[in-house]
Order: sequence, then C-alpha cells, then structure tokens
Amino acid sequence: MTQSKKLEIQNITKQFHTETILNGLSFHLNHGNILSIVGPSGSGKTTLLRILAGLEKPTDGTILMNGKDITKQKAYRRNISLVFQQPLLFPHMTVKENIVYGAKVSKKYKAEKIETLLEAVGMKRFSNYYPSEISGGQQQRTSLARAMATEPEVILFDEPFSSLDPSLRKDLRYWVRNFLVSRHTTAVFVTHDMEEAMIMGDEIAVFKKGTFQQIDTAEILFKKPSNKHVASFLGGHLIINDKEYVSLQAITVTPPNQKIGGQHFDATVEHMTYQYGSPIAHLHIRNLNKKVSLPVKGELPPRVELHIPPTSIQRFSEEHS
Repeated sequence: MTQSKKLEIQNITKQFHTETILNGLSFHLNHGNILSIVGPSGSGKTTLLRILAGLEKPTDGTILMNGKDITKQKAYRRNISLVFQQPLLFPHMTVKENIVYGAKVSKKYKAEKIETLLEAVGMKRFSNYYPSEISGGQQQRTSLARAMATEPEVILFDEPFSSLDPSLRKDLRYWVRNFLVSRHTTAVFVTHDMEEAMIMGDEIAVFKKGTFQQIDTAEILFKKPSNKHVASFLGGHLIINDKEYVSLQAITVTPPNQKIGGQHFDATVEHMTYQYGSPIAHLHIRNLNKKVSLPVKGELPPRVELHIPPTSIQRFSEEHS
C-alpha cells in the first residue's frame, strides 16, 4: 500500500543578507512517520522548523501539506504545532487549563478529549497543579498534551529535552516516541544528539551548514554513510581518509609486531577505562592523528597496533565539502 505524503519541502532556501542559512533543502514525510533532524548547534535546524511552522518565510522553495502549497499560508492556518526547548507554560494556569487554552484557541475544545490527553500523558492526577509545582519532565509532557489538543497534522519538536537531566531525558524520549507512534502522529524532531535522533526518528536527516548530508534509516546511515561528516557525527567509525572508513567493530588491537594480515596502524594507549562490563582502550593513532576508543580483553602495553581486514575498508558513497 502506498503511503501518502503528509509534509513535503522542495528546495527550501533561507538567506539573511549575504549569508545562506538553508541551502536547497528537500524531503518528504509520510503520514504517521517521524523524521529526526540532527546536527550541531547553529547549523540552521531551528530556522527550518520556524519556516515549517510559518513563523518565518523562506527566501525560496515550496512547502506542501497533503499536496497543497502552504508556503505563504499564515502560521495559525497551517495546523502545525511546535514544542519548544523550554515548556513555555502559562505560570498562572494549572496543567489542565494550559491544555484547555491550546484547544480553545484552535477552536477544537472538547472536554472529553482533554481528559483523554491528561490520562495519555500521565498528568491526570496533576491536572490542578501549577507549572511551578511539577517537574521539568512533567512540564514537557503538559506541553506535548497542549500541542496535541489542537489536533495538529504535524508536530515539530525543537530540542525539547535538552534542558532536562540525563536520566529523565532518556526516559522521556522513549515515552514521547511511543506516544506519537500510538497515535500515528507525523512529526519532525530536531536534536544535536545522534543517539536521541536514532531513538526518535523513523528516518534521520544529518544536517551540516544548512544542507542535508544524508537522509536514511539509522541502520543505513551506520552501514553506508555518504561522507566523512556523516560517519564522524554518527561515531562508531574510523575515518581513514576523505574516501575510506572502517567500522570500529572490525578493528583488532594487539601488541606491536603481530603478524596479522591486512592494513595496520601504530597507536599509543592514552588511558584505560572500564565501561559496560569491558575494559576500554582510549588510543591515539599517530599516522592518522586521530583518537578512537575500543573495547579490549585486558591490559595493553603503551604502544599497540590496530589491524584492519582488507575487506572491512569501505568507501563513502559521495563526498561533500
């Protein structure tokens, strides 16, 4: 069965004076799918979300919703919700009143729907609490319920967990993912954290300086990164040069002068740690001037060799500047 395109952008460009912030971006998102956009801070991710939401205009390009051109449509007519980095709840309103406000503004208020949302986000027993009386994670759940109360066709998330502590952040992203999937909600999720992008998205768009470097599933990104930027941002690879890389899983660490076939590199052991039940060697590869961390079986001498089977060396599918 062919999936319908819910949201599509075609050659979106954004310029401020002489600076190009977004450079010819294109993607499409099918109904019920989640796209993670991952990249470093300042790369243009938030600007793209603001354009999708109608808060900014693109310099060029087209935005389609259900096949209809909404590029020039006002934000309040787009039926797109935006969940921000900070919860941005009204402090003088209770949890329930905050959710009701979003529904009434969009003229989609139904009392039973509000109760259902409170139950769904686990906030029913806190419905009469004020934002100052609940945790950061509970505030962000309330923000999500308020966004859902408007019955949006697409929800945009702008790094919604970045201000939370690591343990809460980890729990909440699994919860939000399951919540969106259970309701077949179409969403775009922006983050600078690759692990978070992999958890949240059906597909991941790797972003750099206003361009998409690659859009694929997490598995394809890892197995076939298109260029060294994608491989570097993903982690788990040793980039040998601009055209070649190898998965860290294929590398064997041995003492010097071991007669093992394939390519090898001399490395210095900078220090050892113990993580996830295994010793980890943190190494500096001298002739590549790169650092890698690899699980090993035990203590190592100060200098070691890294051995790579010739069949494990892969080539990037394309090169970006």
